[in-house]
Amino acid sequence: MTIGELLKDYRIQQRKTQKEWVGDVISSSFYAKVEKNISRISADDLLAILNHNNISIVDFFSELNKKRQSKYDQERDLIHLINDAYYRNSKAELLKIRKVISENDFPNQKDDLLYIDAYIADVDNEDLNEEEKELLKDKIFSSPSFDKATLLLYCNFMMFYDLESNLLICRNITKQVSNSNDVKVQTILLSIIANLVIQCIENKKYDETKYFIAAADQIETKPELFFYKNVLVMLKNMINYQYDRKEAYLNQCTKAIDNCAFLGMPEYGEELAKFFKKNKR
Repeated sequence: MTIGELLKDYRIQQRKTQKEWVGDVISSSFYAKVEKNISRISADDLLAILNHNNISIVDFFSELNKKRQSKYDQERDLIHLINDAYYRNSKAELLKIRKVISENDFPNQKDDLLYIDAYIADVDNEDLNEEEKELLKDKIFSSPSFDKATLLLYCNFMMFYDLESNLLICRNITKQVSNSNDVKVQTILLSIIANLVIQCIENKKYDETKYFIAAADQIETKPELFFYKNVLVMLKNMINYQYDRKEAYLNQCTKAIDNCAFLGMPEYGEELAKFFKKNKR
């Protein structure tokens, strides 16, 4: 049974039309395609519909588990929900999803619990213990391939790695996904590259950045990617300045920093300015 089919069962039980069922969450025409398995509903919209109809996410996924043959599929859907809840900084939803995972024998249950605990700790601004850090590092480092979930996980927790490990993992990731046309994948990749370049600059390993900056430059600039491209402009010019002491490179850095304020992100601009001042020499 699919998510769309289970949603339909719940809707019929409540004797609601599709329009009543979805409210203002999504259009009833799109939702009709979800029930027919023509379109895939986003994690955000699924949670909103469940909340709109007073359905417990724990009950919903427990029921899905009973009626669905493939736990791999259900586990994949939960990973999407985890990412969505993390993006919205919702500890409550992360805890609900954790309960679902802990109560069901998913194929990768142990890893899923490790990942969601890392996200919960990050939302709480808490640190993982050393054993958890090592487990997380080992799991990500040994990943043979990266999807959106593992890319995002690595991006958020790559600070647990030393520079040499990050260089190795990032090169592997860049080779795998640099040709992707998925904007979300491109966004995460640019963020990973920016984090790595920052770490290289802090360690004065400027030559190590060339491959990654070139890969980032190959990604076409789109509105959704502008912020990340802007940060990389500053970082690239900081590195150029280390090889050729032209004032023009510093001016480009200042423009990139100023762009953050223009875009309504003055706090981030201040953080970039501090980094620039500390590491431009």
